[in-house]
Formats: sequence, structure tokens, C-alpha cells
Amino acid sequence: MKIEAEIKNLKKILVDDEKFYQIPDYQRPYSWDKDNLSDLIDDLVSAYLENKKETYFCGSLVLANNESDSRFDIIDGQQRITTFTIISCVFRDVYFSKLNDKAKDFISHSIQDKYENTKRKLKFLTSEQYQIDFEETVLKGIDFKSTKHIERDLPNNKYLKNAYYVRDFLEEKFSENKINVDDFVIWFFENVVLTVITCPSQDNAIQIFNVLNDMGMPLSSVDILKSTLMQKLGKEDRIAFKAKWELINSNLKFSESGLYSMLNTYLYYKRAANPKSRLDKELISIFRKEDKDSLEIIKEIGDFSEAYIKTLTEENKYLYCLTYLKHRIYWVSIMSTAIFKNYPKIEDLKKLLVAYYYQHWIAGATVARVKQTSFNILKLIKFSASISDISTEMQKNLERYSTTKTFKEELEGSWVYGRKWDRAILLLVEYFSSDDSKQNYISIGNKLHLEHILPQNPDNEAGWKDIFSAEECEKWTNSLANLTLLSMRKNIQAQNYSYDKKMEAYQDEDNVVTSFLITQDVIKCGKWDIEELEKRDEYLHSRVMDKLDLF
Repeated sequence: MKIEAEIKNLKKILVDDEKFYQIPDYQRPYSWDKDNLSDLIDDLVSAYLENKKETYFCGSLVLANNESDSRFDIIDGQQRITTFTIISCVFRDVYFSKLNDKAKDFISHSIQDKYENTKRKLKFLTSEQYQIDFEETVLKGIDFKSTKHIERDLPNNKYLKNAYYVRDFLEEKFSENKINVDDFVIWFFENVVLTVITCPSQDNAIQIFNVLNDMGMPLSSVDILKSTLMQKLGKEDRIAFKAKWELINSNLKFSESGLYSMLNTYLYYKRAANPKSRLDKELISIFRKEDKDSLEIIKEIGDFSEAYIKTLTEENKYLYCLTYLKHRIYWVSIMSTAIFKNYPKIEDLKKLLVAYYYQHWIAGATVARVKQTSFNILKLIKFSASISDISTEMQKNLERYSTTKTFKEELEGSWVYGRKWDRAILLLVEYFSSDDSKQNYISIGNKLHLEHILPQNPDNEAGWKDIFSAEECEKWTNSLANLTLLSMRKNIQAQNYSYDKKMEAYQDEDNVVTSFLITQDVIKCGKWDIEELEKRDEYLHSRVMDKLDLF
């Protein structure tokens, strides 16, 4: 058997071929989360709506022949193939009765071989330790139950949790865009393609995988852009261009993704729309339309990079809060554009961005909900629209999805601890508890701990059960009011002790009072009971709403 490479659609990969797939035990577990799914489905729907006759390329699939059990080991592409299989199962369990025979066949045969109804002929098996969960709750049929909190109610089954998210995202997109489900399902199997590389052994497959993932092998889009721009210059101008390029690159060394990230942000500024192809292709196409020479272009890129650097390095509490967001490309593009264009209401813009993005984050919305509005804001800034127009644009989006209502419910609920934003929301309060305009940035890392004042597992001798009933513990333990910030050292010192012993750890254990102002306030209380929790709950919520409830 030779190494073979071919572009195949999902119909060929999962439905037609006599190939069956599995995840080798040494592979890491399936890890895609809500945001990965949202991005994928948003991209799929956009590709379908914009040009459904075109194929949609979705990466590579590297396979190794495993003769011992007549399956192909997936060396690279696990996340995509697992997710595509989950999507097929959601099609089956939500839309099957609405589909014609062709779509039904695609779905059924992508999950189970047509001729044999046994586990041996499931088209795809995940890692052995997770196969039972995957098979019993997703592959055999998904029992969708009513739930408000997918993360909380399905904490231990990534496959089932993601099936719920896929269902919700598909329903939202289908309804929003009035999509014919039957047509979309057929497009999904016939037009979504991957480069499938089939190898005779694991050694060959791993070698191919390493080459594909070696960042130094191919020319990057940044290299191609630089080369294309320099080709049009004479010798002396090339020297000047190269010197300016290297200066820009050197100034960006503080940032992990450096020049590429800045140029991607610059592309968002230029397009104010979602890029459709590689960075170099997009920018070169824009430059051709603008009819600028390469020295004019590098001058503009250099000026924009200064705005980008200021966005990432300015000592500003609102910008600090924005750095905790996962999808930073949107707010960084907006802020860099505002600085570059000398937008007059830039301080008001910072406040609106924190309020807008944090409401979406806390409400559990995905990036797909903020994407188009972010591009609309970019356009408004480029054309010097008023700050009230920008606020109105944000408000329309928030009202469309009832985001503000959901954000308030989540914040006021009994389940704040463990959410992706739990430390960020306390840091927001922390930053604005001081009038110091030059406050230092606080990183969310291993040294920053979230402390339960009323412990999750209180020591029987600590007296907590004399103060709180079981029902009160359930209501308050993981709420915002019962959480505060500590350094790692003080968190270890505090443990599950009584309030008095905890306060000693907060302030005296190593002869240094905790640096966090919101934790110093807890020390001043002198006790910890329902009355204090209610007061702190009111205080924290009022401070949060002061910054986030601006619409």
C-alpha cells in the first residue's frame, strides 16, 4: 500500500467508502467546545448561503491502515470527524422525518454501515475509554431533554454536551436564514471536503502529520505578502521597504503571535467583514483595488501597527477587562481602528465594548452572535459615526437575542463558580474599586485563585453548619457573593477553615494583607452569614451593573 492523497467530500469519506475509522488510544481526548462548534457551524452556513455550488474545504484527515481490526486509525482530524459524526446524529434525531430519502440515506450510512447493524460496522469509533458514552448517548440516539444549563447539567459527557450545542446552533441558523434543511443536509455531505491522506502504517502517518504541522515548512501568508509587495519595487526602494518591514516586526516581538496577528487585525480594518481567503490573497486584492504602491502600503501598515501596539499595551482598566475575552480579534480590531482613525469618543467606546462583549460572554452567547455587529461597528468607526450610533448598533443585537435578560439571570444565579468568566467579573469589580488610573494588569493564571468564603466542603469543626442550613449552602456557596480573589499562597493557607481562621490567612499568615481590595472588604465584615452575603451580593451586582448595564 502506498501513501495516497485525495480531496474527498463527507459523502465519500463517511457514506460511500468501505472504510471504517477509529481513534487510537494514544490520541488526546475529543476536546472541541461550544466556541469551536459555533465557529464551524457559522462557517458552514455562511458557505452554504454565499455559494452553495462551491466546495467548502475543512482541513486534512491523516489515516493509518490498521490491519489488526480492519479500521483506519485517525492520526490527524479527530476533532473534525467526531464533530461531523455528531452533526449527522443531530440531523437524524431532530430533522429525520422532514427529509427526503437521499438525505436520510446520507445520514444513516454516515453513522452505521448499510449492511450490518452491529457495533463492528459503526462508521466511526472514538477512544475505547469514551466509546460507551459516545455510543449509548449519541450514536444510538440522542435523548434531548429540556435544559437551561448545558454545561452544568451535562458536565461529564463531551459528546452529548456538544450534540445539544449543535442542535441549538443549527436551529438558530436554520430559522434565522430560512434554510431548507433537506437541501442543507445534502450540501453538507456533498460539498464539505477534506484532504484525505492514507498511509500504510502509523509511522508514515505520524511523519506526514509532523510535516503538515511544521510551521517552518511552507512559506507563510506573511512571507508571501512581503515578497509580493517587494517584487514591484526597484533596488533602493526594496532596501527602504525591507528596513520598514523589519522595524514593524521588531516592535511587535512583545506579542506571541506578532506580525501575523497585527496584519490579520489590519485586514479586519481594511475589509470590515469576515475574510474569505488567506491573509496575503485578501490584502493583495485590496491593494490592487486601491492602486497604492508598496511604499505607501508599508507606511500605512506601520502607522496601523502603532495603533495596534497601543491597544495591547495601554494601561487602561477597560482594556484590561477586554483582554480576558477569548475571541480578541473583534475588540482589538475595533480599538486599533479607532486609535488609527483618531476616533473622538474613544473613552466612551472602551466602556461600550466592555459592556457589550461581557454581556454576551456571561449570557453564554457564541462568537457568531457578535461577529456581524463587530464588523458593523468597524464600519461605523471608519466613517466617523457618532458614539450613539455605535451604542444603538450594539443594543439592536442585544435585544434581538434577549442577551441582557440572560446575562442578568446568569449573574444573579447560584452557579457562578466554574464559569469561564468567574474570575474576570471579580477582576472587573477589583479594577474599579480603586481610583488609581494606572493600576497594574492582573493576569488570569495559576497564581490567581477563586476563593469560596463559605467553603465548598466545610470542616465539621469550623462551625459553618451552625450558621448555614443545607438549603442556604446550596443557594450561596457558588454564587458571586460568596466568591473572592486570592493569590495561590493565601488560597492554600485559607483552606476550609472557619471565618476567623480564614481572615487570619487573608491578612496575617505571611505578614502581608491580601492585595485584592474586594477581599480586604470581606476581612472588614467581622462575620460571614446570610446578612453579609446579601449585602455583598447587592454591592457586587451594583458595581457590575454600573459597568455592564449601559444599554
